[in-house]
Order: sequence, then C-alpha cells, then structure tokens
Amino acid sequence: MRKAKRKKIIWSFAILICLFLLAGASALAYLASLAATIPDPTELGNRQINQSTKIYDRTGSVLLYEVYGKEKRTIVPLEDIPEIARQATIAIEDQSFYEHSALDFEAVLRAVKNNILKGSFAEGASTITQQLAKNTFLGPEKTLTRKFKELLLALWLEKHYSKDQIIELYLNQIPYGGNAYGIEAASQTYFNKSSKDLKIEEAAVLASLLRAPSYYSPWGAHLN
Repeated sequence: MRKAKRKKIIWSFAILICLFLLAGASALAYLASLAATIPDPTELGNRQINQSTKIYDRTGSVLLYEVYGKEKRTIVPLEDIPEIARQATIAIEDQSFYEHSALDFEAVLRAVKNNILKGSFAEGASTITQQLAKNTFLGPEKTLTRKFKELLLALWLEKHYSKDQIIELYLNQIPYGGNAYGIEAASQTYFNKSSKDLKIEEAAVLASLLRAPSYYSPWGAHLN
C-alpha cells in the first residue's frame, strides 16, 4: 500500500511539473508571437514627429501664423524644459522614474490592491516609459494584448535610451488636451508663453492635466 501510494504521489508531482513546463512553454511561445507583431522600436530614433508649421515675418522673429492639423506641437530640447516642469511631471506620473526599469512593481501591486478594494479598474500603474511606448506605437485600447506589447516596447526603450532621453521624448509627445501636444504647445496654449519660462505653479497645472486632459482642462466643463 505504501509503495503504491508513494508511486501515486511521484506520478502526481511529475504531472504537475509537466503542466508547469507546458504552461511556461506556451507563455513563452505567446510572448514570442506577440513580440513579432509589435512595431519596430528602432523607428523611434528615425521617426518624424508631427510639428506645427510656423510662418514668421521678414525678420524671422515675429510669429505671424501657426498652422497645424490634429496636433499642435513644437519640439523643444530637454535643456529648454525647466527642471520644475520635469519634476512636477515625474511627481504626478511616475515618482520612481529614475529608479526603476520600465516597470514599477510597487505601483503595480498598489494598483492591484486599490482596484480590488474599489471593485473597478480605476487606478493604473503605467510608468512614463510605458506611456511613451503606448502613445508612440500603440493605441489607447485597454486589452491584455496591448498591455503586453506596451511592456515589451518599454523594456526595449529603457535598454536603448537614457532616462533623460525618455523624459524628453515623453514631454514632447504627450497630449495636454485639445490640440495641444507636447509641453511647449501646452505652455503656449494655456499660458501664452514658452515652456522655458514656466513658473512652478504653471508647471504644476500642466503636469496635473496629464491624468485627464479633458476633465482637468481650465477651459473644460469641470472648472471647480
């Protein structure tokens, strides 16, 4: 009896190990097939970002017209974005940006806990790098497949770009509400000034818009 019972236990463990191995192999195969469908992240360095067309007077110093379609945007280098604007954005969007690599595990666990307690998916845990990957290569749809693609792209970006390069790309591409894309267009739209001249309270306002641009817009329906 003992021998038969021991044999049964051994077979049970063997079956469990096989199932785990099969599940792992299936997961790896799925991730490999998913990786083959994501956009080529090397395109980021060569990607032409849409910018507004600016028409100046004959002196080249007075802006007469700014022509744009769906996206009003002016690219600015990181050194022209005030430190306070960068810090405000990181404080609201991804406090551990300079410490983690693509994925913030503490934020993920916190979001899972809060979503379970609230019984909804009200809180996310995407890092700035993940948001950059989503806004640049993917769409806004909330699916598990898109989330996997986002994470794979974010890991690649963290491997090939410095943190300063990532925050510069992020601040030049994200939407701030309406047609304003990127911090320079947002600063001109809401405060009629260049982003390099932002004051701390103005930087805080722009950083707060990123959570819900339409909802928090000073021109929107939720003024309170």
